[in-house]
Amino acid sequence: MKTSEIFKESYRIEDETFKIYRKIDDLKAEYLDNQDSCMHEIVFKYTDNHPRKLMIDGNYFCPACDKVISCVHEEDIEDTIFKDSRVIPLTNLSLYGTPHIHAIIKSEVYYNMSLYYNFDIAIEELANKMESKLMDYQSDSLLVKTRKKI
Repeated sequence: MKTSEIFKESYRIEDETFKIYRKIDDLKAEYLDNQDSCMHEIVFKYTDNHPRKLMIDGNYFCPACDKVISCVHEEDIEDTIFKDSRVIPLTNLSLYGTPHIHAIIKSEVYYNMSLYYNFDIAIEELANKMESKLMDYQSDSLLVKTRKKI
């Protein structure tokens, strides 16, 4: 390949790269607009109980828009956009807040919206149902602590 052809190809690749970056920026803006318009009717609370990590009250995840907020103290949730949300605590599991965990929660809620958004159903029932879906994905730290107690 001639040097002039390499220059042309290099410019073409740079141009395509910039177009992709602009598209990513546009999608990020749409994503944030979507989060801003969400009512956050329900959120799931989970915690990673790894003994070496700083203990926090929990991470709160809205399955509709993917918004995540971490709170150090339980009352901190009152100062967030989730203050009026129905919180479904997943307290029997130790979970890392990974995109995979969020995708499982989101999928479970999406395919069972009439259940999770039915405010006549007890929070404990919803938490138990979600925990059963997530049981295989909990972090190893809780399993290690449980095994040591046995």
